[in-house]
Amino acid sequence: MKKRNCFRCGKELQPGGLFYVADIRVLSGFDGILSEPAEGIDQQLKELLEQAERLDPQELEKDVYEEITLIMCKSCRDRFVDEIRNPWEGPFRVRKDPDPLLH
Repeated sequence: MKKRNCFRCGKELQPGGLFYVADIRVLSGFDGILSEPAEGIDQQLKELLEQAERLDPQELEKDVYEEITLIMCKSCRDRFVDEIRNPWEGPFRVRKDPDPLLH
């Protein structure tokens, strides 16, 4: 069996032990508004196609859609979820009840 480690702290996750999986999908958004450029749609489309031809196809795909899977220990999962729920409180808040294990 492949060894698993927490993506954040690197702690080895034991087979059969507790771990968490976060599946993240990042999608480009569209608000339904298309503004017509001053130079016309045909010219804008031509410029976009020229730009796309010079870029790496994988990078172009990432601009539209990307999936990320994170495996975490309990402590890092708690901190990860807390940061998502409270993003303006700094990188990580200090827990009032820290785990006895530091990692």
